[in-house]
Amino acid sequence: MLLRVVRRLALPGLALVLAGPLSAQKLLPPPIKFGSVTKDDFTPTAAADSAAAEVLCDFGQSRIVGAQDGFELLFERTSRLRIHRKAGYSYATVQVPLYHRDGIRENLMQLKGFTYNLEPGTGKLLKTPMRTEAVFSHKRSEYVDEYAFTLPDVREGSILEFTYTVRSGFLNNLQDWQFQQSIPVRWSEYRAVLPSFFRYKEVSHTYWPFAFDESTVQPYTTAYSQSPPDSHGKSVNQERSVSISTQAVHRRWVLKDAPAFRQEPFLTTPEDYLSRVDFELERIQFQPNTPPRYLAGTWPEIEQELLKNKNFGGYLEQSTPLTSAATALRTTHPDPAARAAAARALVQQAVGYTGENRLYAFETPKKVCERRHGSAAEVNLLLIRTLRDAGLEAQPLLLSTRDNGRVQTDLPVLTQLNYPIAYVPGLPAGQQLLDATDPTLPVDMLPEHCLNEQGRLLGPTGRWVPLVATQPHLQFTRATLQLDAAGALAGTIRQEYAGYAASPARRAGPDLLVQWQKDHPDWTVKRRDEAATTPGTPMVLALDAHQPAPEAAGRTLYVRPLQALAPAASPFQTEDRRYPVDLPAPRRAEYQVTLTLPQGYTATTLPTDANLSLPGNGGRFIYSISQPTPQTLAISSRLLLTKTHYQPEEYAALRALYAQALAKMAEPIVVQKP
Repeated sequence: MLLRVVRRLALPGLALVLAGPLSAQKLLPPPIKFGSVTKDDFTPTAAADSAAAEVLCDFGQSRIVGAQDGFELLFERTSRLRIHRKAGYSYATVQVPLYHRDGIRENLMQLKGFTYNLEPGTGKLLKTPMRTEAVFSHKRSEYVDEYAFTLPDVREGSILEFTYTVRSGFLNNLQDWQFQQSIPVRWSEYRAVLPSFFRYKEVSHTYWPFAFDESTVQPYTTAYSQSPPDSHGKSVNQERSVSISTQAVHRRWVLKDAPAFRQEPFLTTPEDYLSRVDFELERIQFQPNTPPRYLAGTWPEIEQELLKNKNFGGYLEQSTPLTSAATALRTTHPDPAARAAAARALVQQAVGYTGENRLYAFETPKKVCERRHGSAAEVNLLLIRTLRDAGLEAQPLLLSTRDNGRVQTDLPVLTQLNYPIAYVPGLPAGQQLLDATDPTLPVDMLPEHCLNEQGRLLGPTGRWVPLVATQPHLQFTRATLQLDAAGALAGTIRQEYAGYAASPARRAGPDLLVQWQKDHPDWTVKRRDEAATTPGTPMVLALDAHQPAPEAAGRTLYVRPLQALAPAASPFQTEDRRYPVDLPAPRRAEYQVTLTLPQGYTATTLPTDANLSLPGNGGRFIYSISQPTPQTLAISSRLLLTKTHYQPEEYAALRALYAQALAKMAEPIVVQKP
């Protein structure tokens, strides 16, 4: 939703008729009629993906209609779904968000719902209406209330149906539409009727082709009530109805047989991938001979409003309990990079991060320091102010975290952004972006959840700035192992977590060993040593471990030391993938093993070396094995993903690389006693 709110709009004239022919085309009937469920609708069908429930039809339509002294939006939705198993009962509850601001509220109207069942034995169609007490509400955020309702008498095989209308005076809040859901959708259709004097910017996004994406122009007529002013400019009680006619664009989108959205590894947030359409009111023009009134703001205009906001720009103007110490850094740290690091450390020592992401600081700097914790806004706006007090030119940079979704840069809407960081242009490249929320990271690394394509820099040089990882996600395993005559392995394993692998390893603490043991259940750990190094250096887990011999060991041993240390499975399990692979940072997994053979045994068969590459230098797997002495083997492998984004058409090669790498590491070394 836009930062500025366009409320019910008063018209400048009594009537408006646009000249020119109106193209009369027959309007399509709705794809669903509420209340028309019959016994035939219960005919068994194979549910897509054997889902617990499926949407049979979901239909929405938005219209702009006349109201009291202007226009309002009407959004109508009718939906029908089938419950297949008990796991789908939760889909009987539906949430409807309603916006409110400055005393004006969206209203939920004409809500009705039915549950249909076939009576066991007789096959009679039972129709159970939803009662008013099934509707409840709660506050979702400062400006949004959520109304929810639950359909009654839900069973396996039930067909559920509901319909409602949302009446809104916020003309910029033309209802968006999501075509996909977490269950299969047979038919999803959205229509919008947009009279010519309102122009909306439309942004559609889908990885599945629309069955229909069409526009027609139709005659449009509506009426609104007007209270004419008296001689003093005040409204009088004599209302009159005014009719207006023009042309309207009828937009229609249909998505058929959409599969259930499937969570896969390395996605940002589902909203980045679900098929949807969004709108923004761009301009209003009631008379063709008058200039249009533009409503869609630009990023610079939105930034100026933000800097004037007391909870953002005003926060940056306040002195803080850290001002004195920050000012002293000008003398003690003449180097700008060292001074920026010291200012960041000063903030981290004073306040911690609550995990809450938002743009505005709701508490003063003094209060935040007294409480010793704050949201991302309160911590990082305090950082920007502290950097400025330290004599550094620091500006806010706004971003959307990965779980908040990608930013559509051509749609200037502030609510797309939820997280501020600091930008200091005078620092060396790679050190200009600063964040104080995570003390386990070095100064030159942003939290992984911030690596979401690009952020918006505020200030005189406002622009989009790339948000890229300065370090890879690196796990390095070095093992020195002794093989005994029974086939058991024992020795030391040193697991290093570096770059973006280091921070979660540091935060895990004692749970790091628990996770390692879970990933390697065949090993028994006799001793451990965790090296909690400073940010910027690897986190080290050193183990003395033992893997028992297989039950049927003989004079010939089959040893797979890399398989014993590597992940058991690839993260890319599905055969195909519709969505891109989105990694926060490039990934590297490296293994080096020194294996000592038991006395009297020799290695008779060794795996061959391997060097596999992805097209376009997108990744590589390297495997090598050598025998420095008759009793020792040196085995190494390296798996690298050099890119952070892989398109769906690259997925097959990426999946094959992982599969071939794991297969190669599982190849046995044959050790025999003559």
